[in-house]
Amino acid sequence: MGWNLVSAACFVLVLAGAGCAGTAHRDATTATPEHADFNGTWSTQWCDRTRPDLDCGGFRVRLVQTGDTLCGDFSGALVNLRQVDEGELSGRVENGVALLDVRSGRNDSVVRVRVTRVGANLHWKDEGTVGEGGSDISIIALDDVLEPDSGRRQGTPKACMTPPS
Repeated sequence: MGWNLVSAACFVLVLAGAGCAGTAHRDATTATPEHADFNGTWSTQWCDRTRPDLDCGGFRVRLVQTGDTLCGDFSGALVNLRQVDEGELSGRVENGVALLDVRSGRNDSVVRVRVTRVGANLHWKDEGTVGEGGSDISIIALDDVLEPDSGRRQGTPKACMTPPS
């Protein structure tokens, strides 16, 4: 009986140590708030689990960061690709948080989005409408976790091109 108790205690200590090591590694790989890097292409899928025969929709954003300034573009599609949207975005990074204004190409509305880096992912949270658009819907992520997307689009997003002087 005493041996089982000792074995159980050692097992718990090993698990606790592994958990601490995992936390230390995760914290070490997360960008510090002052130096959060938002560059890249990020996406999430939206699927209807009750209708696996339908194509998944989703949301993809391409961000370019220069210092504390961000620009980029996005594309969004509802499940079964029944409606799509593309648009541009711009914003700034303050204290490791990106505040973006995202303009729908579908209805010209503008929403403010708060984006944070958590490990390798982006946490994307709609903060509200800052510019009313037309009567059509926009297809912009509301509260999603976006993962790195290796299917990168080529070229510079139009929103990031500076006009010729």
